[in-house]
Amino acid sequence: MDKRNKEPWWQQGVDLSLLSWNPVPFAELTGKQRGYLKSLAHKLSPVVRIGQEGVTAAVISEIRKQLLHHELIKVKWLGLSGEDSPKKEQAANLARAVGAHFIQLVGQVVVLYRAPDAGALAEGRSPKILLPEHCSRSSVKESA
Repeated sequence: MDKRNKEPWWQQGVDLSLLSWNPVPFAELTGKQRGYLKSLAHKLSPVVRIGQEGVTAAVISEIRKQLLHHELIKVKWLGLSGEDSPKKEQAANLARAVGAHFIQLVGQVVVLYRAPDAGALAEGRSPKILLPEHCSRSSVKESA
């Protein structure tokens, strides 16, 4: 929460349209995919740090830039506390603001994932992370 205002940052009206970002509509991740991303994130270091000022337009812009480059990132959020609202809710709101999946919250570290958009794929860039496909129970029974 911003120290100057009583409202949480996501209710303070950060103008996201100024950041020239087109959120990619994405489907929900399966538990298997989420677990796979958690295992990949384990060895990562935070690439963005959110300090005393909290979430600002500059922070959102930097997180978006890092997501475009890395796809899976850790964000160290020094001011994250559960006093005003639950920490997971704050982390999920951050993920929505940057157009990413909220993967995990450990202490003050938030893990975010964003698949490459269609424009990047059309330019010939391949995804850096290939998620495991959804496995249905019927296909598992047939192979057993």
